[in-house]
Amino acid sequence: MKKVLIISYYFPPMGMGGVQRTAKFAKYLNLYDWQPYVLTVTPKLYLASDYCLLHEVEKAGVKIFRTGSGEIETNGHKVVKFKNDSNRKLLSNISQTFLIPDSKIFWKTKAIELASKIISEHNIDMLYATAPPYTDFLIACELKEKFDIPLVLDYRDSWIDCPNNFYPTPLHKSKHKKMETAVLECADKVITINDRIKELIHLRYPFVKDEKVSVIPQGFDPEDFENHTLNGNNKKMRISYSGSFLNYYTPKHFIDGLKIASEKLPELKNNIEACFIGTFPEQYREYIKQQGLEEAVNIVGYVEHSVCTKYLAESDVLWMMINKSERSDLHSTGKLYEYFGANKPILACVPEGVARRSLDMLGAVILTEPDDAQAIANAILNYYEKFKAGSMPVPNEQVTGMYDRRRLAGKLAKEFSALCKMEEVKA
Repeated sequence: MKKVLIISYYFPPMGMGGVQRTAKFAKYLNLYDWQPYVLTVTPKLYLASDYCLLHEVEKAGVKIFRTGSGEIETNGHKVVKFKNDSNRKLLSNISQTFLIPDSKIFWKTKAIELASKIISEHNIDMLYATAPPYTDFLIACELKEKFDIPLVLDYRDSWIDCPNNFYPTPLHKSKHKKMETAVLECADKVITINDRIKELIHLRYPFVKDEKVSVIPQGFDPEDFENHTLNGNNKKMRISYSGSFLNYYTPKHFIDGLKIASEKLPELKNNIEACFIGTFPEQYREYIKQQGLEEAVNIVGYVEHSVCTKYLAESDVLWMMINKSERSDLHSTGKLYEYFGANKPILACVPEGVARRSLDMLGAVILTEPDDAQAIANAILNYYEKFKAGSMPVPNEQVTGMYDRRRLAGKLAKEFSALCKMEEVKA
């Protein structure tokens, strides 16, 4: 069995969407004769925790190495909460002004030191780094140069074109571009989560050949849904949202749509449960009260991934939104593919882009613009009538099956093996 070192600052017990892809790859790579070794941090300060996901990867035999003490204690970290997103954005912008490429740059020295020890002691065959944070890429490139091991970079988001990145001056953007150029030159293979990110890499960096970049999309783990009933037996129609409202994502237009729908059909308010699973901004709790919708809304808050998938599986409709922004066409948010795993109809409030194209094939979706409250109201009423009639649409399983995490891990393993064969030919 060959060995891959996965460099990932974000990894369980850290929670939220940024850890899912890497953790699930690590979980399933050994099915394809690749033993994952993970290099990450000993977390002390983060937004959410998920110990169930940590136990899941440990049970799969993933070998985890952590800089720092390496000891994970249930109460050994502090979860940070922001009352509203503006505080978080301000701190992020200050950080990006002074720390390049990101606030994790101070991890680099410790990470390279521990990674060098792992590579030497365990005869690592492959390097795999996932970003953001982009510091992961810098670490991987130094290790490749030091040990001459093939390197695969995984873009979970774009770099220069990421709408969440802040460049206070042209010099800042120039430095980032120089760094990205260097890592793309260094890498043997580049993976992106969608075609649009791949396209932008080729447009911005013409030296990157087409065959060097492959797309492996986000996905869902069928095991997450195996122990949950997928049949909604709810007296009220439950329409659920999974995720946080950060980076300009907002529930406002959905709340407005729910208000319009309940005014048009008063019985709806007592027969619908709008369920929000994840961190929820305080200002929208107040907004819900102002609209008189408290009895129709259930704010669950952040829960571990296994609990989240249970909520999704027991819902009748799943709602998602991607806000309009300069680069909203880049987003293929991880929650969309979790929704595919739940096998439920979707109300998707998304602009043109990657996510909308994925949804077009689903066969059980109503699409609206993210800020069209009237269209959202109409969609809610449409689904409610189908719910009462017992005729809810069913997603196309041939489409959802393409996003099975086990299958996607196999595609990644195939890329690893192809690189190893190329190295053997060179030798």
